[in-house]
Amino acid sequence: MRIAPAPRNEVNFATVDSPSLQFIPRQQEAQIWRLDENPIVVPSDHLDAYLGSIDAPQFARYETLDLTIGKYTTLTGDGFATVEIFRFPDFVKAFGAYSMAKSGNRRFLQIPNESFAKAHSIHIWRGPYYVRLTGGGPGDTLQRLATFVADRMPPAPNKPAVFAFLPDTGRVPGSERYSADAAFGQTFLGNSFQATYNVGSDIIEGIVIPASSRQAAANILDQYKGLYLHNGKLLDPIPNLGEDNFTAEDRFLGRVVAFRIDRFVVAFNGFRERQHLVDLATNADQRILGTIRKQLVTADKQAENGNDGENTSLPAWLRQRKR
Repeated sequence: MRIAPAPRNEVNFATVDSPSLQFIPRQQEAQIWRLDENPIVVPSDHLDAYLGSIDAPQFARYETLDLTIGKYTTLTGDGFATVEIFRFPDFVKAFGAYSMAKSGNRRFLQIPNESFAKAHSIHIWRGPYYVRLTGGGPGDTLQRLATFVADRMPPAPNKPAVFAFLPDTGRVPGSERYSADAAFGQTFLGNSFQATYNVGSDIIEGIVIPASSRQAAANILDQYKGLYLHNGKLLDPIPNLGEDNFTAEDRFLGRVVAFRIDRFVVAFNGFRERQHLVDLATNADQRILGTIRKQLVTADKQAENGNDGENTSLPAWLRQRKR
């Protein structure tokens, strides 16, 4: 006698609540767009039921709280759209999920915090939310719906602050990304803030990894160095770059300049001019130092108060830079 498997506990997504529901236009609030049916909310532990087994784990890495979906058609019947609002615990993770969709041809829009359009979709990062619209219609109808939704949402103060460590000069506008998974094809370089550079038509990728500690950062740099040690060729390190650094090259991995300063790992990867990588790394090093000038000012004040000009509470590398 065969025993039937126990039925899976089904969830009525139409009854699940979420703060994102307040951003979904009802009935004909969005002027030419009409909500076809009641919106649904998919909680984080059921994302695979809607996104599938491939996309769901990717969103889980950014700690997606829930997904709210509304389906629309135009009043004239010549357009359709699905609005998906992914909610996250903070704006950094929302930016990360949004930024991973930046591959391929895209056109940036004027919807803040940041947004872009592809052939049949619009993507918006807005505070702790990532909004994805798919569909189409005549003219700019899809963009008008996207703007209506975004205008209801709270914006983030700015892009994640870690991007301030990367140089501005040569940075490709809108290329900033945050990957929880990997960088340069290496998973140990995950949790990285990334940007693309164009230096005289030399395309370079830069990353900053805020590690949990100095030791964790040192381990990441050593692991990256070991990758080139086994596959490529190490070059001479650069004097006075970070607390530790290496440069290397490999025909497949490309050229790299990487360094550690405090708990941050910074790397620039390209396939042409090594000097371009060195210049970007040096610039990043100075930008990171610039964020700790207050510590240097404090050291000066302590020296004036009888500390013989030396603040032993500062790490050795900072005292050396101060001289």
